[in-house]
Amino acid sequence: MGSVLGLCSVASWIPCLCGSAPCLLCRCCPSGNNSTVTRLIYALFLLVGVCVACVMLIPGMEEQLNKIPGFCENEKGVVPCNILVGYKAVYRLCFGLAMFYLLLSLLMIKILVL
Repeated sequence: MGSVLGLCSVASWIPCLCGSAPCLLCRCCPSGNNSTVTRLIYALFLLVGVCVACVMLIPGMEEQLNKIPGFCENEKGVVPCNILVGYKAVYRLCFGLAMFYLLLSLLMIKILVL
């Protein structure tokens, strides 16, 4: 019984850890405030998206993906790996990033940064 209550108390901390990720990073670097760290995290998201888009454009990436066993296959048959690479894949990724940042900008319309 005590272990169940202990797990419940630990489980109540999980939303605090995951919901306020910028606050956790603020503790690591106390000189920056919450809005600055949040902007850095969003810039990191953009940098990761650009790096993934660059990897999608590398010549020969489709052949490398085909070498991974089971990566381009599912229960119904073979899924073409060419949808994961090339210009169309980069367009899809950049469109997703643009919609993400558009959503963030719409959510922040009437919020003041102190």
